[in-house]
Amino acid sequence: MSEKMPIKALEAALNDVISIKLKDQRIFRGRLTRCDVYMNLTLADAEEIEEDQVRAKYGQLLLRGNNILWIQIPE
Repeated sequence: MSEKMPIKALEAALNDVISIKLKDQRIFRGRLTRCDVYMNLTLADAEEIEEDQVRAKYGQLLLRGNNILWIQIPE
């Protein structure tokens, strides 16, 4: 069984819509446009989600890797 690197999974998800939860419990959803080895991510058409509702819409959003709790990538 081969080991899967998290950065490789992110690179494979470029241009896919992903969800991200931050350490402060906020959840964002958007199209992944960039990622780096520090897990810094850039989302396009980003939305902040609260209780399954859109709380705010952002054009482009940069999320620092050290603030990310989890990332949900579609299968």
